[in-house]
Amino acid sequence: MKVISKRFGELEVDQNAVINFEEGLLGFNSAKQFVLLDVPENPLFKWLQSVDSAEVTFLLVDPFVIKKDYSVKLDDTFLKELEIENKEQVLIYTIVTIPAGGFINATTNLIGPLLINWQRKQGKQIVLEDENLHVRQPLFNPRNKPATSQAAQCGG
Repeated sequence: MKVISKRFGELEVDQNAVINFEEGLLGFNSAKQFVLLDVPENPLFKWLQSVDSAEVTFLLVDPFVIKKDYSVKLDDTFLKELEIENKEQVLIYTIVTIPAGGFINATTNLIGPLLINWQRKQGKQIVLEDENLHVRQPLFNPRNKPATSQAAQCGG
């Protein structure tokens, strides 16, 4: 199927790769179908492109790379909602924000992770209640060095 993206132009994607976020994402309730796209030469990041809206694209990161002790506890209601039978079915990403200061000042929202059952192609953004997590967790350490050498290659 063809997907139009403001960032990437016209994309050809497999219909079976479309992930349904029944409730949309926070602040983007009308965008409910997305595809995950690789960031060339940088496996730490993914693009989440809306199938419903060409303007809606998010840069995602694996939060466990940014914060080693990051954890998400899934209750039974959520497991049933996304038809999750085991943890191997779940992909977890957080949304990256790149401020005017550039990618070196990028942050990620550890409080609002995206959980995706990659086998069933169902996703949901949840809100964690943990005072040790931040909405704007820096991707890079305080000395402005990338958390990993690959992180700086992403551009934004």
